[in-house]
Amino acid sequence: MNLRDFNRVLRETLLLPVILLLALAIFAAWQIEHSASALKGIDASDALTAEINELQKLIVDQETGLRGFQLTGDPVMLAPFRAAAQPVNTHFDHLHKLLDARRDLSQRAVELQRLATARDRYQLWLGFAMGVLNKEPAVLNDPRLNQHGKELMDNVRAAIDELLKSETRVRNARSVSALAVERRALTTLIAAALIVGLLLGLFIISRLRKVSRAYDETLEELHRQAEEISERRQWFETTLASIGDAVIACDSEGKVQFMNTVAQELTGWPMQDALGLELVKVFQIVNEETRQPAENPVDKVRRLNSVTGLANHTVLLSRTGSEFVIDDSAAPIRGEDGEMRGVVLVFRDVTETRRTAAALMATEKLAVAGRLAASIAHEIHNPLDAIANLMFLLEGESDRAKRAEYLQTAQQELSRTMQITRTLLSLYREPKAPVSVDLKELAEGVLLLLERRLLQQGIDVERQFKDPVIVEGYPAELRQVFTNVVLNAIDAAGNGGRIRIRIEPVAAQELRGSGVVVQVWDSGPGISDSARAKLFEPFFTTKGQEGTGLGLWVSNGIVQKHGGYIRIANSMDGDLRGACVSFYLPARTKAEPRAAQHVA
Repeated sequence: MNLRDFNRVLRETLLLPVILLLALAIFAAWQIEHSASALKGIDASDALTAEINELQKLIVDQETGLRGFQLTGDPVMLAPFRAAAQPVNTHFDHLHKLLDARRDLSQRAVELQRLATARDRYQLWLGFAMGVLNKEPAVLNDPRLNQHGKELMDNVRAAIDELLKSETRVRNARSVSALAVERRALTTLIAAALIVGLLLGLFIISRLRKVSRAYDETLEELHRQAEEISERRQWFETTLASIGDAVIACDSEGKVQFMNTVAQELTGWPMQDALGLELVKVFQIVNEETRQPAENPVDKVRRLNSVTGLANHTVLLSRTGSEFVIDDSAAPIRGEDGEMRGVVLVFRDVTETRRTAAALMATEKLAVAGRLAASIAHEIHNPLDAIANLMFLLEGESDRAKRAEYLQTAQQELSRTMQITRTLLSLYREPKAPVSVDLKELAEGVLLLLERRLLQQGIDVERQFKDPVIVEGYPAELRQVFTNVVLNAIDAAGNGGRIRIRIEPVAAQELRGSGVVVQVWDSGPGISDSARAKLFEPFFTTKGQEGTGLGLWVSNGIVQKHGGYIRIANSMDGDLRGACVSFYLPARTKAEPRAAQHVA
């Protein structure tokens, strides 16, 4: 029996008794309601009988008061007569409502007629009584008058008695019917309960037999699956032990449960020694530059409840004393219920990869400097020539005003030369921690370095930035990004081309914080579809022997390091139909402080 059939049997075993018991309960409720309806009829008859008796009592009180007045002539004796006058009418009205509410139309019509007869006779007697009250005291004891009053009252009593007897017969009939209903309901309920019990017993016995057979089959299946799981576990452990990345698995409390061979080699902990220990004892990581302990990956996964990665510049301290620059990711291990049962950590030694990347970035930096060398040499040579000429003029000039003018001009040329050299040196000098960077000033510095090349190629640069735009970051790295992007735009625009540079602050959005977007358009031919997918790959270039293929790759890494991103697409601008490079930099960088770098 598979799980679906087993669940179906369980549902049937649960639902059928519930359905049968529900049906029995509904039937019992119907019988009880039927019996209650019969009892309600008896209660209605009792209420009607009580009302008739009360009416009869009031009429007798009226008759007693009238006779007392006839015998004594004392008005005090009429108190019962007057007190009962209004209640009598009220009881007649109430009786009429009770009788009119009956369901049996024929019986209702007969009893309403009897009530009307009693009320008419009472009105005749009441008219007689009012006539007696208006007579002289001397005639109150007239035998004929008294006999007439007695006859009228006897008629009233006879009508009320008939009404009472009729209601008594109705009540007796209802009592017999209610008793029969109760007996029938009790008998029916007992029979239904026996039938339901028998059906439930037979059904449960059949299902228990079926479940018993399924249980035996399940035990055999579980034994078979246990063997398969054991084989798979061995296979997975062999696989994890054989892969090139290091793998550490922890339970929900952060204690080591598994380490493959690579993890044991990098951490210096054999599996038998690390088993059951806290991860922080086996997997000790610090920041490469600050040497401060890094956050435990298990704690980070617990806090974020998602896949996480290590911060940049993370170093693993091996038990043997070795250090490895590593890159890793940690992910929660979830059960079928979605609850976290543990954490798996996958990491690798990226020491050589990091060194290679650093070497490539240094190579690209040197390439940028090389591309700028000719322009910078010419930019420095021109003001130096001007200064030499001014010094020659100063040597033979005796006019103080002319000498002052020559000195001021020489100072301006010298300031320009110093600004160019400072801009060049900033490509290599870097602060230890991120600082505030004015992107407008940085862009102007890059354009100053490239001014000679722009003039030689006749390229017009449109600047769309006025006010200072401040972000946090490493200025030399950001200047390298600007230099790479602008140089690419110059190469794409060609002689007589145009470039537009826009720098504008942007507000926070759903997927990013506030920051700055820099856009560089060119009037070149744009980017082909085949090249667009490879632009950020190392060593890919569209410039042939003139390009290194590292510029955009390095720039993308720098921008991502600062917490931003780069996008390149063909422009839709009417005037500049070439490429448009956009990169976003957050106002607060995500780049971490690092150790000071020294340049020979």
